[in-house]
This record gives sequence, structure tokens and C-alpha cells, in this order.
Amino acid sequence: MSALIYKQRFKPVNYISTPIKNAEHIRYIGTRPGVIKNEGERHGLFGNIYDADTLKIDCRVKDVMELVRQRSLEKKNIFRAVISFSPENAAVKLGKPVTKEAWEELVRQNIAVIAKENNIKMSDFKWVAAAHDTPNHPHVHIAFWDDKQEIEKNWVSPKVPAGIREKLIKNIFDEELQEFYEEWQQAEIRMKEVTSDKIREFEAYLDGLSSCEYDKLSGADFDIYDKPDGNMCEYLAKRLFDLRQQIPKGSLKFEYLKPELKGDLISLVRELVDANEDLQEVIRNYVESRLDTAKMYRSDEIELDALGDKYEKEAEKLIANKLLQLMKKFNKMEWGMKGEEFERQLRIQQTEGMVTEIFAALTRLTKQNRRDYISRKGVIGNELSKQARKEKAKELESTGWEI
Repeated sequence: MSALIYKQRFKPVNYISTPIKNAEHIRYIGTRPGVIKNEGERHGLFGNIYDADTLKIDCRVKDVMELVRQRSLEKKNIFRAVISFSPENAAVKLGKPVTKEAWEELVRQNIAVIAKENNIKMSDFKWVAAAHDTPNHPHVHIAFWDDKQEIEKNWVSPKVPAGIREKLIKNIFDEELQEFYEEWQQAEIRMKEVTSDKIREFEAYLDGLSSCEYDKLSGADFDIYDKPDGNMCEYLAKRLFDLRQQIPKGSLKFEYLKPELKGDLISLVRELVDANEDLQEVIRNYVESRLDTAKMYRSDEIELDALGDKYEKEAEKLIANKLLQLMKKFNKMEWGMKGEEFERQLRIQQTEGMVTEIFAALTRLTKQNRRDYISRKGVIGNELSKQARKEKAKELESTGWEI
């Protein structure tokens, strides 16, 4: 069962029998067998009906019954509420054995929640209660009303008692809920750590791929396993590469994907989880820690099973988003490969340009040498004086050319 049960109802104010039944309800909760009676009294009533400084009710049961009957005759709604614990939770929160003082303190600390959720000012909120120490479900009855009520209520939304129950659980079981919350947070952190470890392992695999090996991923003849039982990284690389081709640019978040792509990605996540015990353990711990908190508020097994499925899908979605982030790695690799190819082509062009320039320079040099050769031959072969030819030869030698 949930941490506690809270119920609330009332008799219709326009029924003739309502005032008497409300009064008899006070007798029932204050004197029935199992009630924890006040010391020296025949009833166990306590509360605040006369703006007293304490919760002690010194008057007789009949006096309280008459007060409630009068308020009913004034068409004020007399609400009947019950707060109930399991024996185990009662022992933790109220002690063992359960005492009347413990019940009074617990109600006193939480009565404002009931008033606020019913939209009643505390200055106008009147209530009377009695605790019953029954073995299977220790509980306390609370009858309350708005002393300044002027408009009759014929219906109260079920959300009101549901909201009161949740707030009572948060108030009374604050320490336990905090502990469960911390366990849940630790389980989520651990799940992210394990997932990140697997991601880093995969990234290292991608970094080690050559351009040719990477190009093979896009090939239809790429040898891949039906299940990730062999090389996990190789299997994951091919599956992610294929999925990436179907995902529009800028949509690398799970919630942005089309339903069919979400289904494909979750199928891949489940395959990876089935093949990895570490992932199985962290997801199981995450789901159980979330359910521990949910069980504080719920007891229906079918509802809890549905919540377990919901929390497991949350974990799968977290891993799916991690896988989507991996697809960015493909983009970076392709940009890197394109950069490498660009640099390679640039080097080829530069080399070709240098070779062309070298041949052009050689060609020019060859032509110049030819002209110089002809010039020397003409000079030396002309009808110059012997002395003039010697001087011209020395001039040509100074240029570095052999004659």
C-alpha cells in the first residue's frame, strides 16, 4: 500500500437526515471500540472547535455532537476525513505502541494542509478528531467545517483529497522521500556514466578507422552481424550510419524524430542493452529507484507496472539521445576527410604548378643559352684585331660562360 491513505467525503447539506447523521458520526469516532481515549474521559476527541490554545476538548461528547448538528442546520458542510497508515509506517511515524499524543502532534502539524486544499481560512477552520488504534490500519478520523461558510457545496473535485494525500505524504515522509530521491539521482548518474563509457569506446573505434574503412560503412556489401554479438563497435557504426542517412539535418534529438525513426532507434538501444550486462543493471537500478518513490503514493499493482514501463522508456530515451550525439561524430569525420582530400588536391596542384614552372624556366634558360652561344660565336669569329678578340674573350669569361 501507499505510505498513507487519505479519504474525504460529506453528506449533502439539503438532506433532512444530514444534521443527525453528522452528529452521530461524532459519537462514532469519539467512543467506538479501539478509540484512544483521553485520560480520565469516556471519549477520545481532540481538536479545535472553540479557538482554544490546546487541542484538548473538555466538554462532553453530547456537547460536540450538538455543535456539529447546529452547524449542519446552518447548511455548512461537515466534512469527514480519515488518515490511515500501515502498521509498519505507523510504528515509524507514531511510535510503538501508538499513543494519542503522537496522533495529536501529527494532525496538528498537518491540519493546515487540509484547510488550504479545501479553500478554508485557518481562522474559520474548525475540526474535531479521534484516533483509533486498530491492528491492521492505525488511523485518525477528522470532522471539519468552515465556520463562515455561506455557499452550500454539493460536490468537491476528487483532485482535492488526492492533492491532500500527496502533500501529507511529502510532509510526513520527507526524510524517506529525500533518501529515495538521492538513490534515483545516483542511479541516473551511474546510468549516464556507463553509457558515456560505451560512447567513448565507440568514438575510439571511429577515430581508428581509415578513410577506406569509413567509406565501406556506406556500402551495401558491408559485412555486418544480425545481432551485436560479434564486434559491438562495428555493428553500432553500421546501424548508426544507416540511421543517420534517414535523419534530417538539425534533428539530432529524440523528440524531434519521426515516429518510425524513434522506433528504429529504440530497437537499436534495446539490442545494445540486451547484449550488455552493465547497461541492464544500471537501467534496472534506475527503474527500481523511481518505483520506490512512486510506491509512496500508489499501491495499485497495474498502475505501478505501467510506471515501471514508463521509467524504463525514460532510460532508453536517455541512451537514444546519447547515440544521436554520436552521429555528430560522423559529420566531423566526413568534414575531416573532406579537408584531407582538399589538402591532397591542393598539394597535387601546387606540385604540378612547380613542375610546370621548372620546365618553363628550363625552356627559357635553354633559349637564352642558345642566343648567348650564337652571340659568342659571332663575336669571336668576326674580323677583329687580335688584341680586340682577346679583350672580348676576357669580357665573356667574366660572365661565367666557357668559350
